[in-house]
Amino acid sequence: MRFWAFLGILALSASLALAQPAQASDDEIWAEFVVFAEQLRPLPPGQSIPTRERYVAALAARGVPEAEGARRFARVNVLRRQSVDREKIYWNASFKSGGGPSSPLRLLQEALYKVKPGKALDAAMGRGRNTIYLATIGWDATGYDMSPDALKAATAEATAAGVKITTIESKHDDFPFGVGQWDLIVCSYCYLEPEDEKWPPVFLKALKTGGLVVFQTSV
Repeated sequence: MRFWAFLGILALSASLALAQPAQASDDEIWAEFVVFAEQLRPLPPGQSIPTRERYVAALAARGVPEAEGARRFARVNVLRRQSVDREKIYWNASFKSGGGPSSPLRLLQEALYKVKPGKALDAAMGRGRNTIYLATIGWDATGYDMSPDALKAATAEATAAGVKITTIESKHDDFPFGVGQWDLIVCSYCYLEPEDEKWPPVFLKALKTGGLVVFQTSV
C-alpha cells in the first residue's frame, strides 16, 4: 500500500512540475519585449498607464502568470541598460504609455525668472514637458531625443497646447550642438553623467555669450 502511495506522490509531483510555466531566458524575454514595444498602441495625449502594467497584462493574455510576468519585466529593466539601442526600445514603449513626468521642471521655471526668451535646446526631451513649457513663455524651443515615439508624443502635446516646437531624433553623441547657437540648454534627467568632463566644453561652445545651462539629475 505504501509503495502505491509513494508512486501516487511521484505522479502528483511530476504533474505539478509539468504544470509550472517554464521561466523564459533573458534572450527570450528581451526578444518578447521588442515585439511588445513595436506592437504597443500609443495612448492619447494626457493618458498614462505604467509600461509594467501593460506588459504584464499582455503576457497574461497569452497565459503567462502574473508573477512570471512581473519577473520578466524586472529582467527587462536590467537588460535594457546593456546598450543605447535597448534603452531606445524601452523608452519607446514607455512614452507610448504616457511615461515620464508631465509638469515642467521646477528648477527651470525658477532659473528663467526675468530671463529674456531666446533660442532654447532641450536635451533628451522625452515627451517634451520642458520644451513645450519654454514655447508657451515665448522661447524658440528645440528638443531632441533618441525615441521617435517620445517625439511623436511631444508633437501631439505641443499641438494640444497650441504651441510650436522643433523636434529632432538623435542621441547625445550624434546631436550637432553647434557653436554660439543657444541662449539656453536644458538637461533634465537626460542620462548625462554630471562628472563626465566631455559635456561642459560642448555646452559652453554651443552657448551664445551670456547663455544659460539648466542641468538636473538624480545622480
